Amino acid sequence: MELHGSEWKDRAMHAMHTLKDNVKERFYSIADIPNSTVPELAEFIQQHPDTREIRKNLLGSDYTFYKLDTENYQLYLETRGERILQLDGYSNGKKFVSHRSYRDGVNMDSPIKLN
Repeated sequence: MELHGSEWKDRAMHAMHTLKDNVKERFYSIADIPNSTVPELAEFIQQHPDTREIRKNLLGSDYTFYKLDTENYQLYLETRGERILQLDGYSNGKKFVSHRSYRDGVNMDSPIKLN
């Protein structure tokens, strides 16, 4: 199997992202720091009873917009079907997550520190 320069680069980048995510997850676990991933936060927002949900059909595609305000957190989620398009989260006015599918697609499972 012969690999070209861009394939090596892609594999190396994927390996580095995986290593970084594993180190982060382990550190957060050892330090007992609450953390989550983008899909876990999205599911939490969608399932929470206080979440406000707006559905729209734009240019033939169905989009859902979610907003959840709790005592310490403000969360905003946009989806098209099952796909997470955007997720923003603030804790006490400080942003702790800003996910965009067009920019961060490969980082869906990276641990996010929640405080």
